[in-house]
Amino acid sequence: MQDNASKMKFGAIKSLLFDLDGTLIDTSSGIVEATNFALCAIGDTPRRADEITPFIGFPLELMFAHFSSKSYEDFFRNFQIRGIVSIAESAIALDGADMVLHRAYENGFKIGIGTHKMRIHIDRIIQKLGWKDIISVYAGADDVKHGKPDPEVYLKIMELLGGSRQDSLVIGDTINDVLAAHAAGLPVVAVKSPFGDNIKLAESQPDILIDNIAGLLPLLGLPPLREPEK
Repeated sequence: MQDNASKMKFGAIKSLLFDLDGTLIDTSSGIVEATNFALCAIGDTPRRADEITPFIGFPLELMFAHFSSKSYEDFFRNFQIRGIVSIAESAIALDGADMVLHRAYENGFKIGIGTHKMRIHIDRIIQKLGWKDIISVYAGADDVKHGKPDPEVYLKIMELLGGSRQDSLVIGDTINDVLAAHAAGLPVVAVKSPFGDNIKLAESQPDILIDNIAGLLPLLGLPPLREPEK
């Protein structure tokens, strides 16, 4: 999929609007820990990791509705109590993500993050991973009125970066990222998700579907990451 036509299509891109979980990072163990802490706190049964991880990258309310009929406000409060520590502590960059961000930044691309995470989690994660100087702006669940698939978060990031629909590109790993990009009138590169349904992701019709985040570099006209020597 990374042919010359694809490179030409993204030749005018200057602003990169990234999703976070599943696209650049993995915080799944911290999310599982915070979820089960909150479920137990409201008197519900904890869930297996493989029940929780398919909801990563989607609004927390969606996951909660599958697991409980009790008060979401109580669940959310307890989720934040544990998550304020567990989510950032568990954050690791996905393979190639750190190099992709540095390479894009060094080549003049403006970089922003649009995510369902709360701003306090984003702050801690970016600080931990050493991305504070690379990622110009970011917006989370507490910065917008409507979460993905509404386009608000990506339009907000585009505006903060000083970008336009002609020079901005969304990169995400969920159907909601693709739908939000379509609704915003923005091109979108979908990255196969470590958590979700990649068949449905392909069916959501992103402009391009790549196997991992390293596949973004050739689309931007940048040299690919080198394969490790064997």
